[in-house]
Amino acid sequence: MYYPKQVPYLLDDEFKKNIEYNEYRLEELNKYCFCIWTMKSKDYLSETIYNNILPDACIDIIIDFVENTISFVGFSKKIIPLELKENIDYMGVRLKPGAFYSLFKISADKIIDTPILFSKIEKEYNLESIFTSKNISDKINILKEYLLYKFEKSTNDSYIELIDELYIKPNEQNVVNISKKLNYDKRHLLRVFKKNYGISPKILLNILRLHLCLTLILEKNMNLSDIAIICGFYDQSHFIKEIKKYTGISPLQITDKYKS
Repeated sequence: MYYPKQVPYLLDDEFKKNIEYNEYRLEELNKYCFCIWTMKSKDYLSETIYNNILPDACIDIIIDFVENTISFVGFSKKIIPLELKENIDYMGVRLKPGAFYSLFKISADKIIDTPILFSKIEKEYNLESIFTSKNISDKINILKEYLLYKFEKSTNDSYIELIDELYIKPNEQNVVNISKKLNYDKRHLLRVFKKNYGISPKILLNILRLHLCLTLILEKNMNLSDIAIICGFYDQSHFIKEIKKYTGISPLQITDKYKS
């Protein structure tokens, strides 16, 4: 099953030293949501540090407790260095690819790389009470109650489920095969993917391959050359180049940092 790896503690030593990052996975939210996450500075940040956000085809609901704002944010094609300065206190919901359109009936490409205020999209529900909650469990419960409310109204989950099918062997997938599977021509397939995921089939497959690599590196005791083959890289240097392009470090460095 696809589970994107956001691993800031591996990609930046200063992040690990200064920021507390956690993910909370709730079984009752699994259908549409990967996790609820928190990111908070351990102390006042006198210098700017960076959280390198990997493209994961997800759209997040992000609550900023310093600025008291709630926004929808999606990241698409490349690594995004998020500047972190002074006091940081974020909480977020990482929706599964396809979940945003399923829940809100707004094309996902409208929000990719373009943050939009929560209140401009959600007209039926107010989450402002989360700003007066002091306890993390209370905040999680507020988000859980809201998400379950939204889930009850959703009617089509097929494009959320499709992601897991494509993730199993993304190296064996291509636009032609997906078109045949869904019985769409390439032009209609592109429209459907932009609406549900915000990105093209080709970019989505590259993202799935990246996160499959990270999953195998971090969770399986496998040789890096075997991982490169499984994920469809034609040689070791191509594998290293692609991972470094997205993460800023090599697969071996990721392994070493994770072990330490």
